[in-house]
Amino acid sequence: MKFELHAHTFYSNDAIVSPENLVKISKRNGMNGVAVTDHNTTRGWKRALAAGKKHDFPVIRAEEIKVFHEGKKIGEVLGLFLNEEIKPDEFSAVADRIREQDGLLVVAHPFDYFRSHFRMLEEYKKRFDAVEAVNARVVLNWFNTKARQFAGRNGLPVTGGSDSHCMYEVANAYTEADIAGTEDLRKAIRQGKTRAYGKRTNPLIHTLSTLTKLGIMRPKGL
Repeated sequence: MKFELHAHTFYSNDAIVSPENLVKISKRNGMNGVAVTDHNTTRGWKRALAAGKKHDFPVIRAEEIKVFHEGKKIGEVLGLFLNEEIKPDEFSAVADRIREQDGLLVVAHPFDYFRSHFRMLEEYKKRFDAVEAVNARVVLNWFNTKARQFAGRNGLPVTGGSDSHCMYEVANAYTEADIAGTEDLRKAIRQGKTRAYGKRTNPLIHTLSTLTKLGIMRPKGL
């Protein structure tokens, strides 16, 4: 089975996909489930879950969370299989809150030096449940190669996700596992039985995110 484990809706300030379209496009593109990972918010969950029910398509409640060390930002993590929103905070506090919800902590695009790479990998690697080894939005494939190598050196499971912000990116990268359903995915990740695949999205797509942040392409009524 294939899962899109890093995808944004327009509840992220740099994305333009509605939760409903994210679900429909993920299914159309051959995925068996999608994680809604908006930046520091879970406002897209309700609509995505309703769309998932309508289209008989699993939606994983998730979030991309900014983390800090002594007040300085050190990167972002994905919280998968969450029950409630987690606010940006010190890394240890965020990790504890993910664990309290029986969620999984995945370090996102850890070597993407053009965006938000993770600055304290060695210090916190024992707290990671997995490493995002394939992120379709990296500008250089080398960043993903470094992430996969880091995971291999440290015996950490891998995931893949498109990090999509618009419809053209959805499922450009994904996580694959030989399982029967979404509920088995959590266990498969923990046991290191997942594989990460994908292709790099054209870097020009980042222009859309920039325009959205500036408010030029923001959907009205949010």
